[in-house]
Amino acid sequence: MIRRPPRSTPLYSSAASDVYKRQVDDDSIVPKTSQGFPPRFAALVQDTATPALLLTVENRAQTGRMLREARVNGVDTWLSSDLTALMLEDGMLQGTRGLGSKLFAADVSEPKALILSGRRGYSDRLHSNLTGLDEISTRAYRCLVEPQGSATLALEIGTVPTRVVTEDCKSLDQSFRNTYWVSVKSGAIVQARQWAGDEVGYLMTKAAAR
Repeated sequence: MIRRPPRSTPLYSSAASDVYKRQVDDDSIVPKTSQGFPPRFAALVQDTATPALLLTVENRAQTGRMLREARVNGVDTWLSSDLTALMLEDGMLQGTRGLGSKLFAADVSEPKALILSGRRGYSDRLHSNLTGLDEISTRAYRCLVEPQGSATLALEIGTVPTRVVTEDCKSLDQSFRNTYWVSVKSGAIVQARQWAGDEVGYLMTKAAAR
């Protein structure tokens, strides 16, 4: 069973994580050995071609490196050493596991089309959350997607010119703003700040190097 890591510890909470760290701005983590990792994660560490992602849980001040485990029907599953998982659809948050209140699934097809194309417009999205009673609760949001100019990011993968796009979403009882940085060259989302629910708050993801 995947459990939420304690608030007082980083996403890399296992003793084995110490061998997976190097200091870049005092936070980064890179693979050196797979010894001691859960087998599911160790296999990813051993494959140096596996893409990496930096995840920050803002309200817990936790940052850790995740590795891509699989890509199925356009959705990437990213895994950390404590088996926390993110599901991203072309960089947009589609699900979480092990972070607390579980975002079971999200339909982001409409806003994704606007964000990746750089167009302004309204769209709808659906979030399905797993409650403490193991029931699915679904919310519908109406969202306004707007280009916000450009920014050049200094990421581990290099200096990346991007288009900045915001997505302001509202339901009957919630509202949030997601922000995306889309590479001018590749057209891919290389950095994003996205809402994962009341308990988890905002997640920041950044393309990372191995």
